[in-house]
Amino acid sequence: MRTEAESGKVRIDKERFFNLPVVILIASSFMLGMSEFIVVGILPDIAADLKISEVTVGNLVSLFAFVYAPVTPLGSALSARFPRFATHLTLIGIFLAGNLLCAFAPNYAVLVVARIMIALVSGTLVAVAMTYAPDVTTDKFRTKFIAWVFSGFSIASVVGVPVGTWVANTFGWRWAFHIINVLTIVLIVGMVVALPRNSHIVKIGFLPQFRLFFDRRIQLGVLTVVFGAAASYVFYTYLTPIMRDEVHVPEQYLSVGLVIFGAACLWSNLYGGKLADRGRGVEPLTHIRPIYCAHAVLMASLIVAHWVAVLAAAVRTPLAVFAGVMVASLFAGLLIRESQLFRFFKKR
Repeated sequence: MRTEAESGKVRIDKERFFNLPVVILIASSFMLGMSEFIVVGILPDIAADLKISEVTVGNLVSLFAFVYAPVTPLGSALSARFPRFATHLTLIGIFLAGNLLCAFAPNYAVLVVARIMIALVSGTLVAVAMTYAPDVTTDKFRTKFIAWVFSGFSIASVVGVPVGTWVANTFGWRWAFHIINVLTIVLIVGMVVALPRNSHIVKIGFLPQFRLFFDRRIQLGVLTVVFGAAASYVFYTYLTPIMRDEVHVPEQYLSVGLVIFGAACLWSNLYGGKLADRGRGVEPLTHIRPIYCAHAVLMASLIVAHWVAVLAAAVRTPLAVFAGVMVASLFAGLLIRESQLFRFFKKR
């Protein structure tokens, strides 16, 4: 079944899941994820270049989250009152400006401002991307569409962050942001070519949109994400220094560790989408209880992460080192995306 957008004359084959608009929207979340997570891979490089501590650079991640969390629901509610495509392009333009500022930041203060700019629009960009679901795919692909859009962040962990880390180690950390900027420009061109122009402008007032937070099911779902993400991302922020200093992973294997970590994130995210199809309403949330038990066990196992380094040192072979990287990265990766199930929550 082919449909044509009302004003943009964009023809979309909704019966084929990976059509061009869907790929563009997945790519947009990939760019958001790469920009958000890249600091994790290049944290030591930024600290060395700007002559500040790694903890100070790590605060960029905390600051990003402090801005991202409250602004996302507000931005989502506001964006629903304006033409969707124009809003989408405006937000991605601000995202590009923030990353350009990161690439040329002369000091830490400018870098902070740039990261705040990116955080202000990133969550709203994800929310706007979700609103395209009925326009680019059919009902049977709706949950799969949501899962794949969020998986763009995991793909960024698998591909984007390791590649960005390698680029930073080879050419300097600023080049990682230059790559993000070039890819964002390509993404904008793709958006102009492929995305529909029609809008679904919300007619209700701004504040009434927040009434859903009085629903106990929504509250529990939000808390699911908050506690899961809080437990995971505190560790993820310092993943590179932990692998380097605690597990004693050689520099040449750090990118391998990040790839394995990201692959575990991607699998976990897509598996969450399958869990969301098992049941109606909030029933899928009940399926993640054993996952949270595993989450707690894996988090506790980080206390003995240095044992991996001890065992590798005892064997002293490249295979042992690679095995250590793989074990540490898989443990870490499996922590990160289980808590995303609520994002696939759908009320039928």
